[in-house]
Amino acid sequence: MRKSIVYYTDHRLPTDLMALCRNQILRAAFGKAEIVTVGLGRNAGFGDPQLTMFFERGILAMQKQILAGLKAVQGDTVFLAEHDVFYHPAHFDFAPLREDTFYYNVNVLHVRWPDGYAVAWDDCQQVSGLCASRELLLNYYRQRIAQIERDGFNRHYEPGLKQTVGGQKVENWRSEYPNLDIRHGGNLTPSKSSPADFRNPQYAKGWREMAQTPGWQDVVG
Repeated sequence: MRKSIVYYTDHRLPTDLMALCRNQILRAAFGKAEIVTVGLGRNAGFGDPQLTMFFERGILAMQKQILAGLKAVQGDTVFLAEHDVFYHPAHFDFAPLREDTFYYNVNVLHVRWPDGYAVAWDDCQQVSGLCASRELLLNYYRQRIAQIERDGFNRHYEPGLKQTVGGQKVENWRSEYPNLDIRHGGNLTPSKSSPADFRNPQYAKGWREMAQTPGWQDVVG
């Protein structure tokens, strides 16, 4: 099984944070997967190949960045990776069991930059934690872009049961150690500070808060 990573960025985050996450993904993926990067407006500065796209920042631009990366990768299994997530090496050890299923790593902490305060909940399905077969993802994002251009955005980012295009099978898994989704004020998606921030309360199951992410001082140096 050949693995690839599609890393996409709009560069809208603090420079020191971007370098931290970029260097971590290089360490985490070393020897496990190639990295294809897609920067919005300018080069991402690492990866092979390095693609640059010129669109207005937003939901549609993100979908097009992902699709461009999927077209460029060599692997048959693809992880989608965002510029403001600190990925643990255990994340890239995962191997999908089926080619018709979207797999989400739901072991993720949402960490406030720079103090390390964190929140988490049980069923945290995010695009930044998604892994699936390249062909399944290609089929989904081609249809999804066409749908957004035709009908507009329906507020759902994640491939799976909430969508009306692409494959519908979804499974969750948990890496041994969590990924850190770092909230820095420039995220494309809004941060959650309490269960009241969920449109559907059922998705807040297992809500918990931490004064500081375990090991945060080691992360930020």
